Amino acid sequence: MASNSYGTTSIPIILVPPSYGEMPFISKAEEVWFDYEPLQVPLDLVCSTLEVVNAKLTKIEDTIQCIVRDFEAVEDGLEELRSSVYRYLFGLWSLAIVLH
Repeated sequence: MASNSYGTTSIPIILVPPSYGEMPFISKAEEVWFDYEPLQVPLDLVCSTLEVVNAKLTKIEDTIQCIVRDFEAVEDGLEELRSSVYRYLFGLWSLAIVLH
């Protein structure tokens, strides 16, 4: 037994796993595995398929990033155009005031 900082004594708890026959989840897992065993696919096929999917997703991500950069460039260009138009209009209004 061990005592803690409060002066009380604690009894250590040791978990003892039940014997094989007392673990129903193991037998259930075996049942499920037995039912699906005929549907097994070789692991290397699954891995290669996942690699192909990953490569395609990476290409899609790269494409999306390119589109984002293009939109940012267009947005910057529109802001520059808007600024130029405002400067032009300000110049016209200033000229109209002077000529009036």
